[in-house]
Amino acid sequence: MEAADVARVLRQHHFRMTRERRALLDLFIEADTLLTPAQLHAFAQARDVDVGLTTVYRLLEVLTKAGLASPFLLEGSIYYTFCTDHHHHHFICLNCRHVENIYGCSATVEPPPGCTVSYHRVDLFGRCARCRSDVNVTTP
Repeated sequence: MEAADVARVLRQHHFRMTRERRALLDLFIEADTLLTPAQLHAFAQARDVDVGLTTVYRLLEVLTKAGLASPFLLEGSIYYTFCTDHHHHHFICLNCRHVENIYGCSATVEPPPGCTVSYHRVDLFGRCARCRSDVNVTTP
């Protein structure tokens, strides 16, 4: 998804894009791991992006409402990942919080009789290849 497309979607949700918000959004898009709002804020501060924690929460709220971020509740904390506007699912590493998008869809669950489905969400949780290989390494 192009930056102009993201900006257009955010404008549709009445979110004014400032230079600081743009820099924060770029950092969030570039991250390939789940982040809590506090982690995203710390990541921004470490990269000299001067935004408050309130700005982080507001960005994540608008992105979630616009379908451009997905929240995940893990171990009592809410983590977020950036999402494109294309239908996809996620693989989430429970060890390092790495996120991989999965674009194939094999949802075959049937709804109860008389019900209709508006959308679905399928996410896979486990260990990524890197974390699995770290476990298999023997140390002397």
